[in-house]
Amino acid sequence: MQITSNCHTHTQFCDGKSSAEEMVLAALRHGLKSLGFTSHAPQMFDPSYCIAPSSEADYITEIQRLRGCYEPRLRIWLGIERDLFSCASPLPYDYYIASVHYLPLPGGFVAVDGNPEILQESFRSYFRSDSLCFANTYYGLIRAYACAYRPPIIGHFDLIKKYNSLLNLFDENDPAYRNIAFGTLRCIRDCDCLLEVNTGGIARGRISDPYPSRFLLEAWHEMGGDVIVSSDCHDAEKITCAFEDAVRELREIGFRRVTQLGTGKTLFERTEL
Repeated sequence: MQITSNCHTHTQFCDGKSSAEEMVLAALRHGLKSLGFTSHAPQMFDPSYCIAPSSEADYITEIQRLRGCYEPRLRIWLGIERDLFSCASPLPYDYYIASVHYLPLPGGFVAVDGNPEILQESFRSYFRSDSLCFANTYYGLIRAYACAYRPPIIGHFDLIKKYNSLLNLFDENDPAYRNIAFGTLRCIRDCDCLLEVNTGGIARGRISDPYPSRFLLEAWHEMGGDVIVSSDCHDAEKITCAFEDAVRELREIGFRRVTQLGTGKTLFERTEL
């Protein structure tokens, strides 16, 4: 089975390398049937990677223009990746991906996937190098987001592993760490969220496996949760990066279906693996 949709796509409107139209053309070259744009929603404390509030209307207009130009060859959806601490409303969009990139610490917001030196200093000074406190703070924010908003998709669930091999922030094999993560999975399962299988860390050379890690996907499968595969694409040349590997892993775990963005009026469609 081939993944024929990408629900998580960034462009030059935020921190992407490619234009929105370059993403559309790449999607067509790779045989995709649907594509969702999800620029980082505006927030007021770290403007370097998100849409400027003054550009949000331009983003919406451009995606709508591309929709008019390229449908029905490619079903285009207007989405947004909305961080927990974003100031933007999801209402203008067809859907949104809920994500947690930041920890709100006394000295300000610290990105778990940003500058590793800043993250390491925060881990040492604020968390006193306590791995479980660090993990529980991060996953607690995901739980709070899911319970408050019941978002359609939870993005890159265990993003805190991005620099783990470099900084040794926690041990994925620690039963206490796993219990924190499992409890968070149960929470988002109760909220009926889709869990994103995100290959973006592979595309950018940070990690060698998707978010979330395999043991988390195994637990999610046991809970009866549904998954949606994405490349978290920032570069049009990598729009389907590691999709085949992700499908292979999902089959090995026992998944028999995935959710994809629809090709017609329905936002989500389930496809057999």
